[in-house]
Amino acid sequence: MVYLHKKEERQWKGPQEKSKTTKRWKTSKEDGQRKSSTSSQIPIPRRCTSTWTTTKEPRVQKFSSNRDEQLIHYQTIPERRFSTDQAYEIIKQIVDERLKTVEYSCSCSIISKELSDSIKTAIKKLLYDRYKLVCYVAIGQLKDSVVNCSSRAIWSPTSDTFTEYIYKNRSLFAVCILFAVYKE
Repeated sequence: MVYLHKKEERQWKGPQEKSKTTKRWKTSKEDGQRKSSTSSQIPIPRRCTSTWTTTKEPRVQKFSSNRDEQLIHYQTIPERRFSTDQAYEIIKQIVDERLKTVEYSCSCSIISKELSDSIKTAIKKLLYDRYKLVCYVAIGQLKDSVVNCSSRAIWSPTSDTFTEYIYKNRSLFAVCILFAVYKE
């Protein structure tokens, strides 16, 4: 903080305004790195030795621009809503390309992790701000099996959404679900 002092005046304070201690606030050097300025103020007791007090003109404070950048702005509604149609097309393209020649084996768990990561990175390239993406990929054998998948979540129907894609070939099936949750 930078203080500019232009003029000092001395005024006489009567005996009724005498006090033994007054509080002065000192601001620490890390103030620019902290989120709130109230937590960085420390009271320091000071003794007045005389009844003469010095009054100064208002202090001019210089604030750093980093403080403005650290402010958190809350937005309850997204500027651009997540497009499930675009996400569906991207998921379909990635899964079809990767699984068209694959047969079911124990290595499908590694393939499902790779698919999940590649889907998330492809969707992140669409540049939806403030959306958290959760990608779920399950691969199973398509031989006399029945699979039931369910999910539950608490979210806002105006801003949060999901999209899913189911892939089948002769030996396996894949269920891909992408959740897009808006964070305020």
